[in-house]
Amino acid sequence: MVSSFDYQALDNGGHVVKGSVVAGSERHALRAIEAQGLAPLSILPSKAATRSRVLFQRAPKAQEIILSLKQLSLLLTSGVPMIRAIETLKQQQLHPEISKGFADLERRLRTGQGFAPSLPISLPMLPPYVTQLAAAGEAIGRLGEALSDAVSQMSYEHQIRQDIRNALTYPAVLIIAGVTAVIFIFIVVVPRFSTMLAQAKAPLPWISMVVLNTGMFLNSHRLLLVAFAVGLAMAATWALRDKKFMAALRERAAKLPLLGAWLLEADLARWALMLGTMFANGVELTKALDLARDSVSLASLRIRLDQVSKMVRAGKSLSAAMAEQRAFNDTAVSLVQVGEESGHIDEMLRSLAKLYDDSGRQRMKQFLILLEPAAILIIGVVVGGIVAAIMLAITSINQVAL
Repeated sequence: MVSSFDYQALDNGGHVVKGSVVAGSERHALRAIEAQGLAPLSILPSKAATRSRVLFQRAPKAQEIILSLKQLSLLLTSGVPMIRAIETLKQQQLHPEISKGFADLERRLRTGQGFAPSLPISLPMLPPYVTQLAAAGEAIGRLGEALSDAVSQMSYEHQIRQDIRNALTYPAVLIIAGVTAVIFIFIVVVPRFSTMLAQAKAPLPWISMVVLNTGMFLNSHRLLLVAFAVGLAMAATWALRDKKFMAALRERAAKLPLLGAWLLEADLARWALMLGTMFANGVELTKALDLARDSVSLASLRIRLDQVSKMVRAGKSLSAAMAEQRAFNDTAVSLVQVGEESGHIDEMLRSLAKLYDDSGRQRMKQFLILLEPAAILIIGVVVGGIVAAIMLAITSINQVAL
């Protein structure tokens, strides 16, 4: 199929020229551009051809971003020249936004710009610490290894989010199923008994009256119930996407006995691993502390870590600053202190991250052990209460003693 491609290229005089070419594929388009005596810088499907697809195009997933960066780090570590590696990735079947980013990155490199400064401009979906690791790796000639460490950090953070999402999926499904069952009983089952009991002259128990009246109200206002459910779903979707709301929700959850410890240790593990990765790649201490602090999701913890960064800038050691802020336990402070004395602080920080990660996973299991039975118990009590209310109404009419 013939398509139109927009390109930027260098002419014989070193000037950047723009144009479009019609070809059967991107490779054929490159050959057509080179046949004109031009050196291609970037080539992308024309905007007119892709505008309709862009309107409905989803954002790249975290796994797609991680995979593309991992491929780049492998190519660079294997000795493939940088521009050739990026050109190879650009031609693969990646997400269009990622492919476009690599094409822009290739163009910038061909015009003499640095890799690290161009990275956040061409691929803005990457976390900020990737740029810092790339700059440090580029400075010491270990760009491939630095990007590999960045991939490991991104994979770790993605895994934490996946673990939390997976851990809460079953309880969420259980609660939704229970609420749906209760609504079904109120709308379908209870009105049948309400009609049967409407002729009763004997007074009904108060709990039976509440259940029967609720069922009749919901049955008579089904459209209102549907509108309420749709509005609730939309509000939940908005809340999950609103960063301020989610931050406030995390802060409240952090104050709960078991869930709070889980969230705190997950953040501390992320901070320690980030800082260890930065140290291993030669990033300056204060800059590493700032980047590691920004990776933390709890605002209360971020404030304490910001104080740690300020104390280090004032001349204190990292272990002493950590001990003063009391954001870490004694084991964490001891590990960092040993790392400072031995010169292997990056290894100690990674060990600390593993320690907090294991502890956090254990607390997550304990939280789920309590959450799932609690959800089942609450749903059982509600459904059992409805059934008991109906049975009390029937027995009171027939004057049958329980």
